[in-house]
Amino acid sequence: MKTKMMVFAITVNLFMLCACWVSGDGTSCTEQLTKVYSGGTEAGELTLRFYETTPNVPYLGMNAYSQYMKHQPLTLRQEDDGTCVLVNGTGEELFCDTEEGKIVIQDWGKFFDLPLPLEDEANGWKDTSTHFVRITDVDYEGEAGPVTLDFAKYGINIYADEDDIYLPVSVLSNIMTDMATNYMLYNGENLYVERLSLDGSGIEGFYSSERLRGELRGEKRKDDIIRQSYADLCFNFDYFFGHPGKAVLDEALAEKGLDQALKDLGEEGASIRNGLLSDDLDEYILAMNRLLMAYLSDGHTVFYGIQDLLTDPEVRSDTEKMHKLGIDFEMDILKSPATMKQLLHGNIAAQRLIAWGDEDYREYGSTAIIRLDSFMPDEEAWNQYYKGEGDMPEDCLGIVVSGLRKASENPAVENVILDLSCNNGGSPDVMMAILAMTTGQNQLYGLQKITGQKLIFTFEADTNFDGIYDEQDKNTEYDFNYGVLVTRKAFSCGNLFPIIFQEGGAVLIGESSSGGSCCVQIGTDAEGLHYVMSSAQWQLIDSKGRSVEGGCKVDIPAKTDSIRIVDKLISKFGIDENLPFFEDFFDDAKLDSIMNDWFGMETE
Repeated sequence: MKTKMMVFAITVNLFMLCACWVSGDGTSCTEQLTKVYSGGTEAGELTLRFYETTPNVPYLGMNAYSQYMKHQPLTLRQEDDGTCVLVNGTGEELFCDTEEGKIVIQDWGKFFDLPLPLEDEANGWKDTSTHFVRITDVDYEGEAGPVTLDFAKYGINIYADEDDIYLPVSVLSNIMTDMATNYMLYNGENLYVERLSLDGSGIEGFYSSERLRGELRGEKRKDDIIRQSYADLCFNFDYFFGHPGKAVLDEALAEKGLDQALKDLGEEGASIRNGLLSDDLDEYILAMNRLLMAYLSDGHTVFYGIQDLLTDPEVRSDTEKMHKLGIDFEMDILKSPATMKQLLHGNIAAQRLIAWGDEDYREYGSTAIIRLDSFMPDEEAWNQYYKGEGDMPEDCLGIVVSGLRKASENPAVENVILDLSCNNGGSPDVMMAILAMTTGQNQLYGLQKITGQKLIFTFEADTNFDGIYDEQDKNTEYDFNYGVLVTRKAFSCGNLFPIIFQEGGAVLIGESSSGGSCCVQIGTDAEGLHYVMSSAQWQLIDSKGRSVEGGCKVDIPAKTDSIRIVDKLISKFGIDENLPFFEDFFDDAKLDSIMNDWFGMETE
């Protein structure tokens, strides 16, 4: 093996620094014991390495990352040919050639997606973000082909010693990601372990590091951070982007890779690429946002770094910076076809408000209608509830639970319609819980596009919300005829739910939903910023293996009229869309009649 490491430790002040020499090529590094924060609280320490060729880019052992983030230790074996082999707890292997700069995984799912104990605080594959549902099994169909990760192509060095294989923290976070959206960032001083937050809140204390504060005040970004951050972005999108087909650069990215796709984009691509390679943090942030929002946006892909930054108190106090970042951010939103379509569909909510007001629950005849505008739970409120320190949250799931209970108390109600007309998606946890409570379904389906394998996720839910997974949960199933009110605004989980619900016997009323077939994956960079992208690792499919990107097929089409967007919007933003106007769509009596007719019931 090219790099066999010998480590000599010396203690300096409060940090443990180790001078390291790599025999063979003379590469040296220092080690630093670094604090890890999670949710604003100190959560532990990890040892980072800083190599002489990339003195500002933190490296971490893959085994160390796996133990900390997934609670799964790995062991290293050295082959006679110099190859390093990491072995997981089930005997699956990862092969690393540091000279070639490549890693080969024979079976991606079996190596990375290890089964975990069904415990509340587990991080990783079987972890969900809430207490009321958990994945109990994941089955892969078909044989997995080997996956080769060519780090040398992106200028990313791999190191190894007798204990571990070392890669940049950002790279480890990207390749060892999980469905629970756990990720790791380094801000120049400390590590931060977080999960995706959709409430617009930033990471507490993250921008307080001396490096980031300096860059925000105009100090130049370090050369190795610039190179690594661009490599992180290209590597992540080249290997892990889901390609749902809606982004402007989707096809070019699939054919050529991100770097060449930008070069071929002409003046605009050159401008974005120069910004990504700029030594000015503001220019980098704006280029990242422009790329992800205007050229890679598909409804799921979005740059969270700028949103976090705009919530930072010091940035908000800088009027000039706030204005520049804020204005450019808004303009990039307007340039995003996927985002603009969703914004234009806001008129659906206005039509519903006129017809139904803002009620979450309503009854007419034999039918109850429950509003379900998202699948995003109030996680903190659910945590308090399961600790016995609060009532059941009045979030999207709480509204459905309350509505089902109300419907059960009225003997006249035999039908329940879930109103997803304005649902933009959210967490699959809520979707799984509702499926378990209503139709009793306990499986979802996906496609691992990296290996071409179909995935079957089996789950169970605490449907009586008593904090215990037991047989009583299977008895908490609300026996109604079910329907879904759906429109083109329904996206992501709002798109998948009607399809799966329909397979369970529900009738779909309205018009086709608008896709969003990929689960999201977190991307990170050496600068310490993060984004969300459509993932190739978990593309959503129906039970027959078909992609759900085309939206659901309704059983009872809604009668609609429409008006074309003014030509200026079409030419400026490349959007060819009609604004929907629903005639008699939000009508209690008609919906009650539809449900009764569909399920063969007599209408009084």
